[in-house]
Amino acid sequence: MCDFLGLDDLSSLKIEHYTGTAAIDTGETHIRYPLPADVIKGKKVLIVDDIVDTGESMISAKAHVEARNPREVRTASLQYLRSSKIDPDYVGERLEDWSWIVYPWNFMEDMISILAKNMRKDPEKLWSLEDLKHSLYINHALDPVVFEITQPGRLPEVLGEMDRTRRTSSQVIDGRKYWKLL
Repeated sequence: MCDFLGLDDLSSLKIEHYTGTAAIDTGETHIRYPLPADVIKGKKVLIVDDIVDTGESMISAKAHVEARNPREVRTASLQYLRSSKIDPDYVGERLEDWSWIVYPWNFMEDMISILAKNMRKDPEKLWSLEDLKHSLYINHALDPVVFEITQPGRLPEVLGEMDRTRRTSSQVIDGRKYWKLL
């Protein structure tokens, strides 16, 4: 996702290219909240993205902004993969190889996406916490011990959110909690 925030007029541009964690990239971007035609005319604009992977979001954002006649457009990214189609003007960290990076603001969304994908492999199954941890290990090489050290207690929180948003339903059987994908 690529976000622009003009602090003087609080305009916001949201470009989506991210297809979901461990999902196949379609190569398409979508401008969810386009900028009004005159909001950045003659202004200096900095487009910032958390990560530039393929570069598609940044390219779309830059084209959208440049079409509104700003005085100057620059780009920045916290992390940048060399395989990207665009090289931002400012980069926090250059990465040589692709890796799954979990930002605090994406953790819940990423984990819901991954767990739902794992649960879809056996949609009728009642999944225990141990089953889900094992699926993360088998399908995504997420070691349960490392996961618990880096994200202590977060898996039940994610499953609670999946229940709350009606992606799963949970039930207790013989004192153990189980989840089923809806």
